[in-house]
Amino acid sequence: MINRLVDIFGNKTKALEVLYLLEGVKPVVRHGFYEHELPKIESFCEANNLVIEKSLYKVVIVDAEEGEYSNKGIKVKTDDPRQGMLFIYISKDKAKAELASRYESEGNHKELGLLLGYPLCCIDFFIKHKNEQSMANNDYVEPILSNSEGDMFQFYTNVFKKQFDVTLLNHFPCSLDCEGSIDLAQTHLDIIRKYDPPLAEYLIQRLKCKVNMEKGVIEFY
Repeated sequence: MINRLVDIFGNKTKALEVLYLLEGVKPVVRHGFYEHELPKIESFCEANNLVIEKSLYKVVIVDAEEGEYSNKGIKVKTDDPRQGMLFIYISKDKAKAELASRYESEGNHKELGLLLGYPLCCIDFFIKHKNEQSMANNDYVEPILSNSEGDMFQFYTNVFKKQFDVTLLNHFPCSLDCEGSIDLAQTHLDIIRKYDPPLAEYLIQRLKCKVNMEKGVIEFY
């Protein structure tokens, strides 16, 4: 099941979010895709009674070499000649998919975050630091660390391997000991274990690690 989703959606992180949606944990999935990637996604959604809404703009990724991971992008019109991704919003509920698209267009990050199933504390954290992060790397590393006490944390909130397609979270946690994020990651892990126990163990082993930060080393256990 998961391997099939990876073939359709392009990587494990995106595929697992769709699985969380199918399992009823996530109300809406939001991700960027290039035009040539959409036909097989649309076919999958039609076959599984899922609704797709597309953004009325596309996003051009910036500050990344070709094929590399980046959190930064700029919105442009769909007829802009530059290569860009359309955001698509997938849900079992047409109204929720439409609302997610509308909220993003309006810049209503709070309501969008709730539709994406993120903890309220993390949504507020994202909004609080959005302007400063959009001017930097947009990876939220500094505010996450500043809001976290100590240097030992449960592996559930390790979002520092996301660029390697290794994560149990699809949002920036407000801290590395955020209870809402830990609970959500545990739920996600249970779903992964249900369909692919070896993948669940692989993710655990990759997420349990030491990470070198600018101000020192933190460890996930």
